[in-house]
Parts: sequence; structure tokens; C-alpha cells
Amino acid sequence: MQTAAFSKWSWTRLWYMGFLCLCVCSLSANGRTAAAQTPISPTNEPGADLGIQRLRIQVMPEFDDPRVLVIIQGRLAAPDTAFPLPVTFRVPRGAQINQMAVMDVSTGATTGQPFDAQPDPDDARWSLVTYTLDNAHFFYEYYYNPLEGETDKQFTYAFSSPQPVENLLLEVQQPLAATNFTLDPSPTIARFDEGLGFTYHQFNVGSLAAGEESAIAVSYTKANPEPSLSRAEVMAMQTQDEPSEIPPAVETGHAGSPAPTWTLVLLGAVALVSVGGFVWYRSQPSSVSTAAVARVSASPQASKARSSAGFCTECGATLKTNARFCHVCGVSCKADLE
Repeated sequence: MQTAAFSKWSWTRLWYMGFLCLCVCSLSANGRTAAAQTPISPTNEPGADLGIQRLRIQVMPEFDDPRVLVIIQGRLAAPDTAFPLPVTFRVPRGAQINQMAVMDVSTGATTGQPFDAQPDPDDARWSLVTYTLDNAHFFYEYYYNPLEGETDKQFTYAFSSPQPVENLLLEVQQPLAATNFTLDPSPTIARFDEGLGFTYHQFNVGSLAAGEESAIAVSYTKANPEPSLSRAEVMAMQTQDEPSEIPPAVETGHAGSPAPTWTLVLLGAVALVSVGGFVWYRSQPSSVSTAAVARVSASPQASKARSSAGFCTECGATLKTNARFCHVCGVSCKADLE
């Protein structure tokens, strides 16, 4: 009788309660994730002081042009509700700006935005470039020509941000034909690109205060005036590589921390109980009680009468028209029906 009491409605309630428990656990985990994503920025309002959470700078002398190519990408420490938001960056005065863009970190694609460039009234070395971001991830690049010398070349790359930077990674690419390549200060680490043959010298600068300047002196010997790659080679590479790989220094700020182990275990247990209960219920002989099945099976006259009336002799379920097997318990009904 306990089996009969634990009917379809009981299992339905159990499954529903399990589903509700699963939803509550998911919402709880999402709440903790959202809390972990709260930016360190001292503001939550557009127009107030902003901070840059992560920033990566690539300095590429004579890459596909006789000048120096600089590529900058990063993430603002600002909540989603702050956007769209105008942001200002410092770019060397006289630089050729290729684009000021927003970045989709899921694909690595950039979308150029209109911008306004004005001379920095406080420092003649810089221009202040302003454009609007629709999300926290930004990207911009420019060419400029600080190189001095014909064969023995040197320049100093300097970076300054109107916003404080929490984590700055700076990377200098060594031209392919360059020798006696030196950097001051010394890099943190160097890595080699086996595909193209470039060596990249990395500096883990770390935090940088608003207006603070970080500078690296670069010198090398290069007699060949041609850049490392031609524009045609670069365009062919970009066509083959699309969508481009997202550099490791750029991280999506919307991805929260993984859920704790106990949450995953609880979710798994709820799912197993729900699925197990549903499977058990489906395997039972309908909602007819065990006692009723026993009574039907014990009486040959009752079995014959129920069979003639279109009922299964095993479980008592109503048979479908012209059924050869019971759709509940699977017992053959052909002989009885004949």
C-alpha cells in the first residue's frame, strides 16, 4: 500500500521540489558571482573617475612600417550600468591613429568608433583622445616615429594614463633583422614566436597611478631599412587567422569565479534524485495498487472477464483498441483477446 500511496502525484511533487531547489542553488551561485565581479573602481556613475583593471601594450618597432606600431587593449574597472561611457586616453602628439575601438572578447573582434583628439594642455608630448565605449573592453592602435639613427637605432617608449591602472603588462617586439637588441630596464621575461620568428620581451609593470609615467629605452642595430613584414604579408595573415585569438592579458570581466565544490555536489545530487525518481515512477505499473493487481491475477474468472472487457490480465490497465501488448506492463494480450 505504501507503493500505491507513492503515486504519480507524489513523484511529480518530488521532481518539482527538486527543480525549485536547483533554481535556488543556481541563483545563489549567480549572486556570489555577481558580488565577485564588483569592480575596484571608486565610482559607479558615468563621468566620474575611472580605473583600468587590466591593460596590455604591445610596442612593435618596424613591424610592417618603418615607424613604431603600438597596440593597446584593456578593460575598464566599471560596472555594466555605466555604459555607454566616454573615455579619454593619452596618445603621442602627431601619432597616426589607426582606430579607437570597442572589443568583443568572445570573438576578439573590434569595432572602430568616432573619436576626438585634442592637444594635452598640460604636456606637449601628448594628445588627449576621447571616444565612447559601449562595454568595458577597449582597443586602440597607432603608428608614431620616435626612432633615431640610421643603423644603430634607439627610442624611448613612454606610457601615461589619465586613469589609474591596476595591472599593466608591456611587451616589446624585436625586429626580425635586429641585432644587439637591448632594453632598459631589463625585461621580466622573453618569449619566442616559432611561427614568425619574433622575440617578445615582456615587462610586468603592475599598478600605475593616474598620470604616472612608465618608460622603456630601446636600442638595436639594423642595417636593412625594410620592416620585418610587408603590408601584404600582414593582410594575408589576418585573413587566415580570423577570428583572431584573444591575447592572454585581456580577460572578460563578466566571467565570475567558479561555483564552490559543495554547490556543484548539491546540484548533482538534486539532479540525480529527480531523474532517479522519474525513472522509478515510469517503471511502475501505472497508478493501480499492488493489492488490486494481486486480486486480478488470483482470480481466473476475473482475469477472463477483464480481458474480454479490454483490460490487461496482469496489471488491470485499460487496453488500447486492437492492442497486442499492454502499454503499461508489456504483457502479451493476444491470446486472451482471441
